[in-house]
Amino acid sequence: MLNNISNAFKGTAGLTNDYYEALVTASMEPHRLAIKRAKARQDSLKVETAVYTDLDSKMNALHDSLASLRNGDSSVFDDKIATTSDKAIATASATSAVSNAAYDLVVTNLAAAHRVRSTQVGNVAADLGYTGDFTINGVQVSATATDSLEEIRDAINTAVIAAIDADTLADEDRFTASIIDGYLVLAADSTGQDFRLTATDDTGTVLQSLGVLTGVGGWADQLQDGAYTSFSLNGVGITRNNNTDITDVINGLTLNLKTAGSATITVSPDTAGATGKINSFIAKLNDLTDWLAAKTSSKEASDGTYTRGALSGNLGLRNLRRTLVQTAFATWSGAPATATYTRLDQLGIELGDKLVVSLADSSKLTDGLASKYSEVVDLFDALMTNVSALVEPYSEGSNTLVDKMKSAADNSLDSQGDKLKRMESAAARREELIRNQIAYQFAAISSYNDQGRYITSTLFSAYG
Repeated sequence: MLNNISNAFKGTAGLTNDYYEALVTASMEPHRLAIKRAKARQDSLKVETAVYTDLDSKMNALHDSLASLRNGDSSVFDDKIATTSDKAIATASATSAVSNAAYDLVVTNLAAAHRVRSTQVGNVAADLGYTGDFTINGVQVSATATDSLEEIRDAINTAVIAAIDADTLADEDRFTASIIDGYLVLAADSTGQDFRLTATDDTGTVLQSLGVLTGVGGWADQLQDGAYTSFSLNGVGITRNNNTDITDVINGLTLNLKTAGSATITVSPDTAGATGKINSFIAKLNDLTDWLAAKTSSKEASDGTYTRGALSGNLGLRNLRRTLVQTAFATWSGAPATATYTRLDQLGIELGDKLVVSLADSSKLTDGLASKYSEVVDLFDALMTNVSALVEPYSEGSNTLVDKMKSAADNSLDSQGDKLKRMESAAARREELIRNQIAYQFAAISSYNDQGRYITSTLFSAYG
């Protein structure tokens, strides 16, 4: 290829290298514009594929918020709260399994853990001279004459851990040995009469010598007996080993007793939780509709040009924005004739400018939940079911509409990439051809110029 014009001709008649490059550039301009447009299309497809990831996230978020406002396992309207008139006496929590009711609680006494002690030892690090085997709660421990009180304590705790690891000691029968002011103190880890400590000297008299057991095998110094917690609910007397996490008295109700006394426990719908989930739905709906408005619209700039959203060509998504809001604010078609609430705006949930939803008057929602709870629940279930029917094709299943749109965009992006490679390859070949053609033309012109100069010179010489 003749690219070096200065060697092809003498540069006469304005045939310079700059002129050569200008002709090549002008000849290739249509191809460069076509490649530029192809790259712009590729860039827009890249944006579109990324946008579908955002759409998927926002659709799923709205779908989840809708599920909590519909009848079903995840409905917030099934949630209950348990309040106590005096939290110093007890606290409680409730699940959807417990019915709305008020319970009179009277706590007589709390459960206590069994504790005993030895006689006091002056030097807890000195050899005691006691030899033998003893058993506490089924855990056997050995002592030698050179063991101190500290070493006996450590031997007991080590044996307990080993028994737990070997599953020969149940966790609720666990106990702990400690030294307090020279006394060896044995304490059950669990409260209640069912978990009192038991102890025997097997060989020798180690526990008796320590002053833990009497000569007849009883406790020499019992600090605290294991005791049940005693209480009543609505007059029904109850005893349990534990004071907290009492879950087997009323299904769905957990009690935590703190001290003796009386209180009222009230189980009611979780209206605060319901309000929170309604606000979450509003936020998720606004987030999606605002996003759809931005991505499916075209905006005119001051110079008369337009900026198109990444999904401006998707008519279905453009229409979905308005349809979602219209469906949410429709009238409850299946409402009973006596229903007080048949639309969301009657509960203070309003539709403002640019289709923005807000809880404009929370007192209306609070009043509705307080006075017509079941009716409000049914209203939300009906409307949110209808909205869910619009959202589920985009969020439910293994091949959602979002999946299909993203797949189509990915395929278009791949095709556009292949097309761009072909265009760039063809343009490179075209440029090489153009450069050759122009170079040959320049060389020919240069040759003609040389011939003309030669003829002129010859004529002038002939006519001297």
